[in-house]
Amino acid sequence: MSERPNVLLASLFGAATVLAGVFAVGLTGLGGSGLLGLTAIVIGAFSACVYFLGDLQRVPLTSLLLVALALLSFAGFVRAMLAYWRERRLLAALPLEPLDGELAAVARAAGATAIYRTPGQRSAAFCFGLQEPRLVVTDGLLERLSFEEQCAAVWHEAQHARVREPLKCLIARLAACTFFWLPLLVDLFHRYLLAKELDADRLAAARTNRRALAGALCEVVGQPTPAGAIGLADYAAARVDRLFDPEAPLPPLTRPVRIGLSVIAAALTAVALAVPVQLGLGESQHLRSMLTTMSLHGLPGMAAGLFVNGLILGCAATGLRRLLAARS
Repeated sequence: MSERPNVLLASLFGAATVLAGVFAVGLTGLGGSGLLGLTAIVIGAFSACVYFLGDLQRVPLTSLLLVALALLSFAGFVRAMLAYWRERRLLAALPLEPLDGELAAVARAAGATAIYRTPGQRSAAFCFGLQEPRLVVTDGLLERLSFEEQCAAVWHEAQHARVREPLKCLIARLAACTFFWLPLLVDLFHRYLLAKELDADRLAAARTNRRALAGALCEVVGQPTPAGAIGLADYAAARVDRLFDPEAPLPPLTRPVRIGLSVIAAALTAVALAVPVQLGLGESQHLRSMLTTMSLHGLPGMAAGLFVNGLILGCAATGLRRLLAARS
């Protein structure tokens, strides 16, 4: 299972769908006015707005938890979509020139509709595009690789384009980023990224040979792939090991601490759903009154609190990512 990309993608998408359904059911039970009021309380508490902190005791903990997790998930989804559109604009700005000749014939034989070249001294081959994925190779790759190695790289990327891997990767990324507070989903996403590369490697090695593919991978090891694209350099080091030793074990899927955190997060979500709370009429009226009569001085305080806390959380997340990257 851990090396079958379609199974991993189905598991990731299935888990995200179940979680989305759980939140939809739970939030629907709160009602429109109750949901609006609880959302304001969660945002106010996050921004350290005293006006809202005083109302935390008026609402059930399970409802607050449900709304807080839903807001975090929505924020993760929006952030992932904004990152994708930013990366897509950068890719659309690349100067592309249709490539002709023998390599173009290889690309057509591999199932790609076209192949393009782009100026660049770095060796890179990648594909991008949701509806009609396009294959792109850099001038640096064409200069440094033999024709056989170029063919291996093209067969590899053509496989990604043929099965619409950029679209699948976007779906998987959105699922993992939306429910980022479940570390196991993030680990499943990274294993999917590796598994899809191994799957394309098997086809490329069968159509050319292992030596040619290994030569292409060794050339691109350490070279960055353009953001938003599926690149030949992704997980190149681990894939080279597999080419030389088909029995080489893959890195661990996850770690015990991440499993524990995922279990705790899933348990909290289950508790929030299993103990549904419908806000009473009096509480709903109070929350609506709180939103409509809030003095203007509370709004700047909430905005300032959100901004400051956002900066703190952003710096903490960046530091944590760098620490984890350094240890790995």
